[in-house]
Amino acid sequence: MKITMLGTGHGTATECYNTCFTLNENEDEYFLVDAGGGNGILKQLKDANINIENINNIFISHTHSDHILGVFWIVRVIARKYLSEGYQKELYIYGNDEVIYALRKIIDVLLPPRFMELANKYIKLIKVNEGESIEILNRKCTFFDIKSPDVKQFGFYMELAPNKKFTFIGDESCQEETKKYVYNSEWLFADAYKPYLKDYEKGRKYRHSTVGYTCEICQEQNVKNVILSHTMDDDLKNRKKLYTEIAKKYYNGKVFVPDDLETIDLL
Repeated sequence: MKITMLGTGHGTATECYNTCFTLNENEDEYFLVDAGGGNGILKQLKDANINIENINNIFISHTHSDHILGVFWIVRVIARKYLSEGYQKELYIYGNDEVIYALRKIIDVLLPPRFMELANKYIKLIKVNEGESIEILNRKCTFFDIKSPDVKQFGFYMELAPNKKFTFIGDESCQEETKKYVYNSEWLFADAYKPYLKDYEKGRKYRHSTVGYTCEICQEQNVKNVILSHTMDDDLKNRKKLYTEIAKKYYNGKVFVPDDLETIDLL
């Protein structure tokens, strides 16, 4: 199992793409998590050598534009394949009720009418609830509400192997209610928007998190490996070094600060 970072930046990043990634075990099936804010997702997939036809499942964590709007472009490309290429493979898109409502509106308003019948037939928008589990990539994937104070946002954990799980907690600070999902994770994918600033101290007063606060949580909750993303894009040349050095002050596990299109082996 590996993760491919299609984007690593925050919502208005211009020097890298918005944070989103794929999980896969082979080249025939990919699970896309979030999709960024525009048709740049198509270029990122192309540059990562990921065939859009091999994306079978998509999860959108919340309705912020830098996570959800890229889905429209994937749907548009797939819908054209349905119309002109005889493509018939189903695409499953998961999200909480607010996500599914927003996606239906976006698709209904923006997708050309000639695509709609085929899109509605083959593209399945599926609402997931707190604690609901679905098999993706032949593994149990369980969704949960991260209790965001801003917008309804879900994360998930996937069982990679016995007693090894990959946990994704969205793009906010880890809430007390979320720690039970983080605990003992083999891998944690987490927000590290800021390296460290006095007014963001430990990330407790703000939606987004800092490297230090996220890594304190990892140390406390016995996380083995952490992937820090959804970051600032003002110093990409030094980001990996800076964030890693800060992380090591708070956390004894392995720290990954990936660049766009970087891959990491999870197993």
